[in-house]
Amino acid sequence: MLALELARLARLDAAQGRIEMLGGAAVAVIRRFDRTPDAGRIAYLSGGSLLQARRDEDRAYTEIADALRRVSASPVEDVRELWRRMLFNLLITNVDDHLWNMGILHAGDSRWRLAPAFDLNPFPDRARESKTWLSEDTGPIASLGQLIDGCAYFGLQRAEAENEAASMATTLAAWREVATSKAVGLTETELRAFEPAFEHDEARAARAGVTQRK
Repeated sequence: MLALELARLARLDAAQGRIEMLGGAAVAVIRRFDRTPDAGRIAYLSGGSLLQARRDEDRAYTEIADALRRVSASPVEDVRELWRRMLFNLLITNVDDHLWNMGILHAGDSRWRLAPAFDLNPFPDRARESKTWLSEDTGPIASLGQLIDGCAYFGLQRAEAENEAASMATTLAAWREVATSKAVGLTETELRAFEPAFEHDEARAARAGVTQRK
């Protein structure tokens, strides 16, 4: 829930949810985005299905961008949103960004749209390296410089990407306030445990506007 709240704060399209106490345990209840009261079920494809991928192979965000350009009702918007989600994942150390944790929703007339972000989890105890590669040439995303250098493939000018990185990192600097809000409710002990996921060299570099590849 902390990651979803931060995603919306960073102006990403993210699933909605809330915390419910059940039997003394905090449970995240996430609203399904593939259902509507009027239309019922909306067809959904995971990123794995979109690319016809196997779970044991390495695939890349550039492939997803290519697929979105083929099938999306708003390809420019969706591809740029994809890049912003890659940036968000790096800044919060969400390294569980495999193809089955992203997908597309049917938008009618044989067109699709990038589905809201979901299953976003900070991993303070893991290396900051994405599960899905940036491209076949660059491999996993491990630095802000990689994302800035690769931004043109996703429809952003370098200056746009640098400004977006600085803006998002500055927004996410409020993670402690969001974490201790009523909507999330982390304890001080939990804050200390999660701190490495949010306070790291890449986040500091983004806030400072330092975007050179390492």
